[in-house]
Amino acid sequence: MQATNQEGIINLTIHYTNGKQQHFQFIAPEGTVGEQATLGTRLHKMLTADPVILELADKLVVIPVHNIQSIEISPVPPKLPEGVLYPMREIKK
Repeated sequence: MQATNQEGIINLTIHYTNGKQQHFQFIAPEGTVGEQATLGTRLHKMLTADPVILELADKLVVIPVHNIQSIEISPVPPKLPEGVLYPMREIKK
């Protein structure tokens, strides 16, 4: 379930417990195996951190984990952190 992203842009959407969303983008590391593993490690650290801290061009955004309902990342990074169940598909009922 890997999506190709020729521009190397990763989209990050944070869904908050109050129903709001915030969207971010960052550039993925180049295609070498070591850098892709680093991306997986960085994503894992970010998702397990409390709080989640994002560096923007002009500020830091600090988000307490208890305010986060879910986080979406697309396209799927080529190297995933350990413990990720894949490939999966969502079933709408």
